[in-house]
Amino acid sequence: MNSMRVLIAVLVLAAAGCAGGASAVSPSASVTTAMQGWEHYFTLDYAAAPGRDGNDIEGYVYNNYGSPMAQVQILAQALDGTGNVVGQRLAWVHGVVPPLDRSYFRVGGLPPAPRYRATVWAFDVVQSGGLFER
Repeated sequence: MNSMRVLIAVLVLAAAGCAGGASAVSPSASVTTAMQGWEHYFTLDYAAAPGRDGNDIEGYVYNNYGSPMAQVQILAQALDGTGNVVGQRLAWVHGVVPPLDRSYFRVGGLPPAPRYRATVWAFDVVQSGGLFER
C-alpha cells in the first residue's frame, strides 16, 4: 500500500512538471503566438482607442474555420518607432467564437505607442464531442 502512494505521488509530480513546461512560452518581440499557423483559422480587425488605464486595443476576431473556437486569447503589443515591444497584454475573448463568424475582444491598459500589433496567442478547437486542443 505504501509503494502505491509513492507511485501516485511520483506520477502527480511528473504530470505537474510536464504541465509547467508548456506554459513556459512567453510573448516577446519575436514570439507573438503559442499556436503557429493561427492565421489559417482567424483574421483580426482591431484599432487602438484611449481607455481608462492607457490605450485599449479593441476589435473582432473572425473564425474562418468550420468549427467553434473556445478559450481564444489575444496578445496585444505596443510597439515603438523601431518595432520594439514597449508593452503587452494577454486577454481572453469571452465565450466561444462561432464557426465562420466573429466575436468582440478588448485588451486594455497598453502604453501610448506609435503602433500596435494584435495576434491570436492561443485557442482550442471545439469538436462535436467536446474540446480538441490543437
